[in-house]
Amino acid sequence: MGEFRQNLKRGLFWTALDKYSGQIIGIGISMVLARLLTPYDYGVVATASVIINFLSIFTSIGIGPAVIQKKDLSDEDINHIFTFTVIVGLICGGICFGSSWPVADYYKNPIIVPVLQILAIGVFLGAINMVPSALMSKHLRFKEMATRSLAFQVFFGLLGIGAAFYGAGVYALIVPPILASLGTFLYNRHFYPVKLRLHFSLAPIRKIFSFSSYLFLFELFNYFSRNIDKVIIGRYISENALGYYEKSYRLMQLPLQNITAVIYPVLQPVLSDLQDKPKEIGEKFVRIISTISLMGFPFSVILFFCASEIVTVMFGPQWTPAIPSFRILAISVPFILINNPTGPVFLACNASKRLFYTGVVNTCITISGILIAACIDKTIEMIAWGWTITSIINVLNTYSQLYGRLIRTSLKDVFRIFLHPLVCAALLAAAYVGYGYIPVSMAAFPNLCIKGLLGLILGLTFYNLNRDINLRKMIRSLRDKLRHK
Repeated sequence: MGEFRQNLKRGLFWTALDKYSGQIIGIGISMVLARLLTPYDYGVVATASVIINFLSIFTSIGIGPAVIQKKDLSDEDINHIFTFTVIVGLICGGICFGSSWPVADYYKNPIIVPVLQILAIGVFLGAINMVPSALMSKHLRFKEMATRSLAFQVFFGLLGIGAAFYGAGVYALIVPPILASLGTFLYNRHFYPVKLRLHFSLAPIRKIFSFSSYLFLFELFNYFSRNIDKVIIGRYISENALGYYEKSYRLMQLPLQNITAVIYPVLQPVLSDLQDKPKEIGEKFVRIISTISLMGFPFSVILFFCASEIVTVMFGPQWTPAIPSFRILAISVPFILINNPTGPVFLACNASKRLFYTGVVNTCITISGILIAACIDKTIEMIAWGWTITSIINVLNTYSQLYGRLIRTSLKDVFRIFLHPLVCAALLAAAYVGYGYIPVSMAAFPNLCIKGLLGLILGLTFYNLNRDINLRKMIRSLRDKLRHK
């Protein structure tokens, strides 16, 4: 138990340092780029990313998590698996390059041709980096991963800003990440020098196939649920509309990256040691989800009522058409927050097959919901409603599979932990509605500060009164740490 907590805390600390520092840096870079580039530039990249994300599923084919989960892989097995990923990367990169012309014809946009051809390099690099990256996680080298990520984000982010300033346009968004992928591979390989085998064996692939195959199928189906909205907007509305939607979607993703992205990389490597004890895994995960929900539901309300100020402050007034869709997508934030980390829990329980079946159902729900929304009205706001409603339904399905069928725990006991966060969110919503009736005329930034502080104070007070947190203890602990420093 002590070792589990120590590994979890260490992993969360370094991953949190990476993500939170990275988010601050990323927000600053994004704010600058949003003022140097146009919605059209972002729309082109969003269109190309649909293809890249699809090919990325085939470059990964579940190998990374399988390398983490399987404890009996030898160094030679790892080398053969790495060789396999190089071959897959070359094939998928070639497909990306060759598909650039028909994709550009489909979207009636010739600039997609060179964009996809450049991104083909990134597809290859993503494939060959999979094994070294998995080995870093498997051996809990979160400190080194955090150091690498922060350094690369600063350097290549500044490179992107410089390129955008000198008129690189869409290329300022796609070239720096590719260079960062190359640097990541070389860095990871320094710690785990995987080798290419000219005559590789498929035996190691067979060792992980039963685990990785279902994970690959899950990612394949999940791809369609994550990208159907962008395909519809890019093809049937406009590139500019896709640019606005993509900006609101990425902005909605910030709290997800701040919270679950900290937990996600740590969960499977740490929980995999308990893979024969699903009940214990379930108990530990409930505590994690309880903490996430305390933040997620109130934060969703703050995002909803501060949407106008957030978009204006971060990206400028030219992005105001993104505000309505961002406000709608903000409602989905807590549900995605509590749903995203379930994947590593399925994998830690050796239940990649059940994860696949759960993903199939969720994908069908999402695609159906977004298609229905598009049929009702071809606007980015209606697409956002389709995404949000299906996100809520997917939580119910995922938790019924994870706890109802796999861990075999009462769902009532699990969902009970969401009661206080929901009540807190309702009280915050009432407070913001009341605040809206106050005749206040001020700039976006000070108004955002006031509304954000209001939500923070009310949320902390409610949780302190209900003993979900001990505010006095938290303040004392923070004061002691500052004194020691």
